[in-house]
Amino acid sequence: MTKNSAKIKEGIRTLTETPPVIISGTVVSGSVNFGEGTMSVLPNNDGEPIENVLLNPVTGDTNGFLLIPAEGSNVVIGCVDGPGEWVLLKASRISRAMITIEDVKYLMDSSQVSIQNGSTEFNVSESLFKMNTSAESLYQLLKDCFTYIAALTVTTSTGASSVPVNVADFNLLITRLDNLLAS
Repeated sequence: MTKNSAKIKEGIRTLTETPPVIISGTVVSGSVNFGEGTMSVLPNNDGEPIENVLLNPVTGDTNGFLLIPAEGSNVVIGCVDGPGEWVLLKASRISRAMITIEDVKYLMDSSQVSIQNGSTEFNVSESLFKMNTSAESLYQLLKDCFTYIAALTVTTSTGASSVPVNVADFNLLITRLDNLLAS
């Protein structure tokens, strides 16, 4: 028998000797810690709150799918890796979700969706969207373009031209841009 086979066999034996525990409860108000990926749950049997319940089923890694239950929502949690290792299995309501795979992050809540890949960011909210890289912003690029066109003059045989006759149209585009994109 190889070392890996022995480890797998021992792991299965341990799991069968210590059956998983699954309980339901309510998320303790103010206990959700998004940064730590934990929360506290008050069991339905009126026991003491269970603290540091993991929100990410991927252990030992920052990658994974993180569900953030709404405060006061009903949840089901499980303890499968031994005493004290609780993880969220089900929630009646969620307030946020985040997926992380290496440098790519997807964050969703009731008002926006954000995708970040390294220093490139794309946000969509109820009324605006934003697209930036570490060096550029789509908002600033378009605003600069409209501003430069509105100030455009051309050298002619009789001298420099004046600004375009429809400069007001370009200024209106800048106002409309403010209504569509975030800086």
